[in-house]
Amino acid sequence: MLRHVFTAIRVLLVLAAVAIVVLVVNWRTILVIPAGEPGLDGSTREIPTTYVLTSVEDAAPGAVWVKTESGLAGEVGVNLVKPGMLDVFAGANGWWLLIGLGLVGCIYPLQATRWWILMRCRGLSAAWPRTLRLVLVGAFCNFFLPGTEGGDIVKAWAAAKRSDRRVEAVMSVVFDRITGLVGLIILAAVVGIFLAESEQAQQIGAWAGWGMVAIGAIAVIAFFIATRGWLRLPEISRTFGGGLPARMITAARAYAQHPGAVLSATIVSVGVQVLLASAAGCAAWSLGVTHDLTVVLAVMPILFLAAAVPFTWQGVGVMEMLGIALLAVPGVASVNQIIGLLLLYRGFELAWGGVGALLMLGTGIRLHPEWNHTAP
Repeated sequence: MLRHVFTAIRVLLVLAAVAIVVLVVNWRTILVIPAGEPGLDGSTREIPTTYVLTSVEDAAPGAVWVKTESGLAGEVGVNLVKPGMLDVFAGANGWWLLIGLGLVGCIYPLQATRWWILMRCRGLSAAWPRTLRLVLVGAFCNFFLPGTEGGDIVKAWAAAKRSDRRVEAVMSVVFDRITGLVGLIILAAVVGIFLAESEQAQQIGAWAGWGMVAIGAIAVIAFFIATRGWLRLPEISRTFGGGLPARMITAARAYAQHPGAVLSATIVSVGVQVLLASAAGCAAWSLGVTHDLTVVLAVMPILFLAAAVPFTWQGVGVMEMLGIALLAVPGVASVNQIIGLLLLYRGFELAWGGVGALLMLGTGIRLHPEWNHTAP
């Protein structure tokens, strides 16, 4: 019963998210005359006046010649015209899109390397090419479950298949995800606090920085409490049959013995997040957004974290609302441009997920024929 209720809530959230996106988008190109300024018919109103446009042509520098559905025409400032979604995509710069697509393609070898490092330090031998292949397959599977964890589930299943060290295999995927999230927070904090020039990016970076400190402190305290003998948590968890908490404690203690591998995986994660945020920036710039790179690098990790919450598909709705709140600035980025950049970014990932789909058709979902059973 509870599962059905949770599923219904999730479906409602997805529908609400899609409805929000549909409602906030300007599907047709419009002209918005501010209150107190004369409209195309020469009249002045106390509220903004909106016209639906049928054509927009270049005129003098900073101005365009427009025609409306009602037959009115005139020259207006280009900043008063709000392009519809289809017009936004029609004006996209193809070179920026190609660069963004290429940057996303670079993340998969890095993600494979990160996971491969975390497996190797625990004595789980897997060939790097097989690891890369499964990462690409996971990228494709991300589009079939809420949030962005579908690929992790597939990777964990494939890593544990035909292995007598299934717990270690699954925990390697869990810690791979953890290092990825840490990389997100580090990127937002460092860029926002030390590199960003705008007040907006600095504030976001400060929030991320304090969040990183809090998460780090909680993790250290939790690890200290969970592994100290005076609380006897390991013994208590074994008494009640172990389960996930005991396995997490055991895995944490095991990875604590390999600080170099964990640090290397975290550094790789920061590189991955820089590439992902930069790809999103390319999507934004292709649509005419004029935000600086530092702003994009500070904001996108926040949106990626929102997408990771497994409520809506690919974070649809949640990412858009946060993106509009943090990035939509008059004269810099419109609501349509923010929604467009997120759609293009998902398109980059979907395109590379297609590569994973082709690889999955070849030999199915498996990481290795057998593990190296050497103990760490």
